[in-house]
Amino acid sequence: MTWSELLERLARGQDERTLFLPAEVSPEELARYAAGLANHKGGLLLLGVSREGKVLGVGELHPLQVTHALFELTQGLLLPYVEALEGPEGRVLALYVPQSPAAIAVGAGRVPFWDGARLTELRVGQALPEPDFTAQVLPQASLSDLDPMEVLRLRRILEERGSALAALPDLELLFALGLLERVEGEARPTVAGLLLAGTSLALRRLLPQAEVSYYYHEGEEGYSFREDLLRPIPALLERLKELIQARNRVRYLTVGLFRLEVWDFDQEVYREALLNALVHRDWQSKDAVQVHHHRDRLEISNPGGFPPGITPENVLRHPPKRRNPRLAEALYRLGYVERAGSGVDKMYRLLLKYGKEPPEYRLFPEALTLVLYNPELDEAFVREIAEAQERFGAFSLDHLIALGHLFRVGEASLGELARALQLPEGASRRVLARLERMGLVRREGGRYHLVRQDPLAERALALLKTPRRRREVEEALGLSRGAALKLLGRLLREGRVERVGRGAATRYRRR
Repeated sequence: MTWSELLERLARGQDERTLFLPAEVSPEELARYAAGLANHKGGLLLLGVSREGKVLGVGELHPLQVTHALFELTQGLLLPYVEALEGPEGRVLALYVPQSPAAIAVGAGRVPFWDGARLTELRVGQALPEPDFTAQVLPQASLSDLDPMEVLRLRRILEERGSALAALPDLELLFALGLLERVEGEARPTVAGLLLAGTSLALRRLLPQAEVSYYYHEGEEGYSFREDLLRPIPALLERLKELIQARNRVRYLTVGLFRLEVWDFDQEVYREALLNALVHRDWQSKDAVQVHHHRDRLEISNPGGFPPGITPENVLRHPPKRRNPRLAEALYRLGYVERAGSGVDKMYRLLLKYGKEPPEYRLFPEALTLVLYNPELDEAFVREIAEAQERFGAFSLDHLIALGHLFRVGEASLGELARALQLPEGASRRVLARLERMGLVRREGGRYHLVRQDPLAERALALLKTPRRRREVEEALGLSRGAALKLLGRLLREGRVERVGRGAATRYRRR
């Protein structure tokens, strides 16, 4: 949130999901108000603001002090994401409080509840976990709202996976996937059933929020193409793949005997990102998922923030939580998602393998945006990672995160790397020690940096971005004729350089 966005929010005043508090409140009082928001619908708590919306400031209060106090006072049930905002009038802390699936008490038998105007208390046990919306049967839904062709698509997906479910008759198959329930003896589709096999008319009538809007941006001003998609999830994913791939560039790198494909946006990565947006979104919200495709980034936004307890700082390590278990289970059986994880680690691994940045999460009170960046390809780093894995075997995700972070920032302290790894410093030190033994990382003066394996080759490759004669390479690098021929011969064999022209016109250039 920017300062101007904060001022706009303050001007609108408190409401059902927004609460203002001065910094002087006690930790216990802050915990009661934060838990009150969580016990209702979740929302935004602005600390350091008067009830009238005037900035009072919080002084030097640190976000970690707030999260620690709330964690302790709610027995570990409440851990909001806290953002510090600074402006001319002072410093404000924004607490993004997720909705809690179960009642959070503060003190013995006290369950606070924010009703939009005041803080009240409920009896313990009164605030129950909300039912899984995707497991519900909507009153107007009937079996005729399912598309037979989409049911056939699900069957074919199961056949390709070799699943025994594929042999079941249609109704039994849909019951087995959790897409049908019996209501007063009648088979009727659940919300998950409509999302996976509903007709377009049924989705528009019953679940218009199932729409996904795709935008392609040639530049930063506006968009040049838009398509709004209201289809069952399997058909939706196929069409989104077509739209993204039509504008997705690929480059090829030769590493030894292998050729690597490096896409602007890896298909597995954006598929996982799209599935996360659909599986973990708030399906009761009427807002749609949005996909903004830029040349340098892909932004995927969905209604609803992280599940309770998950933040951008721990998303990689936190045990998985599913907001919509019925939908997630059906997608697992169809092979779209893994039962034990959210796919975040897969996205990290594939991005870092090709020298790209980890996914970025932008958290808002009622939405979440995931950003996949497409930086300029550094062929030398991608080759180093590939060659190192040939020598040492496949790297763990932790190794890739550490190497990728050092590649981007140059050098970093143990604390900085621990934050990038989302691990304690002790565990991070063991990861780095392993990389030191491999000869890939060096520690000097308490800071870590990469050991580039072949500085002479890197200088030659940088020089050969423009075609050069052998003699030019000799002079630029200060090499003898024999040493230059040996270096160029090795780079040719590795597929990193190619020869252009013949005889006296021969030149070398980087591939």
